[in-house]
Amino acid sequence: MRVRRIRRRVLGLAVWWLWMPLLAGLVRLVKHAVFGGFGQQDQSYRLWLEREFLPHGGVLDAAPLFWFWVAVGLCGTAWAVVWAVDETGAGFGGWRARLTVSVALLALVGSLVRAGTGMWDDDKDAGRFYAAATVLDVPADGAATPRSVLPVTQHSRPGDGARCDLVGTSDVSACVKTASMPDFDFEARTASYAAATKALTDSAGLSSGVHLMSHSLHYLPSAGKDGGTWTAVLDGSDEQPMEGVAVWDGTSNSVAACAFRGDHAFDRAFGGTGAVSLRNLLAERFPELVYNDQDIWGYCDGPDPRTAQPVVVISVARQTAWKQRTVLAPAGVLVLRGSPDGRPNLTYRAEVAPGELPGAVYPASVVRSQIHEVQWLGGRGAKDDQGFGFAHTSAGTNATNPGEFLLRSKADGHLYYVTPLVPRRSSSQLVVAFAVLQADRAGGGLNDLHVYVRSDDAPGVNLDVLASRMVSYLAQKTSITISAGQDGALQEIIPFGRDMWRGFVDFNGQTQDYIDLSGDATVTPNLVSLTGPITPPGSQPQPQPQPTGQPTGQLTTQPSGPPAPGCGGDPNQLTTTQLAACVAELSKALQDRVHD
Repeated sequence: MRVRRIRRRVLGLAVWWLWMPLLAGLVRLVKHAVFGGFGQQDQSYRLWLEREFLPHGGVLDAAPLFWFWVAVGLCGTAWAVVWAVDETGAGFGGWRARLTVSVALLALVGSLVRAGTGMWDDDKDAGRFYAAATVLDVPADGAATPRSVLPVTQHSRPGDGARCDLVGTSDVSACVKTASMPDFDFEARTASYAAATKALTDSAGLSSGVHLMSHSLHYLPSAGKDGGTWTAVLDGSDEQPMEGVAVWDGTSNSVAACAFRGDHAFDRAFGGTGAVSLRNLLAERFPELVYNDQDIWGYCDGPDPRTAQPVVVISVARQTAWKQRTVLAPAGVLVLRGSPDGRPNLTYRAEVAPGELPGAVYPASVVRSQIHEVQWLGGRGAKDDQGFGFAHTSAGTNATNPGEFLLRSKADGHLYYVTPLVPRRSSSQLVVAFAVLQADRAGGGLNDLHVYVRSDDAPGVNLDVLASRMVSYLAQKTSITISAGQDGALQEIIPFGRDMWRGFVDFNGQTQDYIDLSGDATVTPNLVSLTGPITPPGSQPQPQPQPTGQPTGQLTTQPSGPPAPGCGGDPNQLTTTQLAACVAELSKALQDRVHD
């Protein structure tokens, strides 16, 4: 009888230890075998197991949750040993019983300590990973080291003199380089993100069930001249496959699109369900790769969008084991094309060199993580007690698009993510640094994030102040008063050139004007007026003059062109789009007349 009871206790102890991994294995089997066609479920669950329990695939550097499971198992083991000693009447006088209980308790304490240290260092370990590819560039001129980086530089030692002139002494590595921000001479844009969203959303898509993926809106800088093209993926839904890629140049009054058809058919969609789901297919084919919707973009491979081949590019990342956790690291791109039978042609490229693709190949979502983790460069004390770090601006004009602007440098021709930064944990909206990272190269790990810090005696740049100056200048030159902010006419302010900023004036969702100002107010403002309503693919666009700048600060006026069709008729008979176009024409005519 006693032997039977001991066996039941041993069986209960085995169940105590194994119920969690057995349940996890059962769920994994169901998701993989029973729901094999739902690749996202299988992928997300497997990645979750790795992230929460065994990042490295074994006990070495297991995650805190794994050690909590071990602690719970050891609690049950200690109780079973005490019960067995009491049941057999051996007591705790023997060395075997004392040794067994002591080992179980020591292992319990060790697992709790391992779990506790893992939880305490979890956020810092993420900072350590991204800090290895971060450089603080501090200007050599000026009265003193900028106050925004003192928590790092005041506790530092000399570096190698090549990559780092100073190295932080905290437990998170920090690299400081004595160098000012070079003159990248970034090419300017001719339309705002909001205007591109409006133009492409209203005028793209010819099939029912097709919608524009808002997060796929992507700016492709042109080579050798200011301006570029805005593109977005025309995605399907339910059983409707993807339609193609919409393109807008930001200045003309027409939106073009290249479609998946003929030899380039495509029978999947990101928003599709069942057999049409592109997300499930990608998760099944590439279970190690993950992506964010903002890292999806497309382009038309050919000079004429009507005959060009649509291409969808996904800048992907890989969940990588690091310390007792996982982090996301860039892992190349997925290139999606059509085929004659409609099956997606999927190509994975682990490395991409500059110029091989027209847009960003480095994930913008990873760039945002790198910028966020800059706060750890001074250690936990500097982060928590002194609020060290940088943040995106919260200015109203840039509320929907605060950073990671994709710009092309005229100096070297490369694409860069450029983000104006303000002090972290501060109400100040002064731009104290610029985060710059090369976007047209992927492969070999993280790209270096350069945080170019502005000196304290540099002319102050505040986006709210810039917006006020732009509004005032427009009122002086046109006698028209506009408002700034997310719901105002002045929607967005983008950096370009050396200390130059461009603000976009949008009416009815279209960029009508843009204003160029220098941050130090030493350059005469440049106001350029654009005209022309947006027409959808297949419609006949109105003739559109190209915008020209006036360095003398005078408003450049251009002919408005003929009014939108039907503007002279009954407004109640017009569609919402036609009515908006008519209002834009009337507003433009009034603006020209006031100026004259």
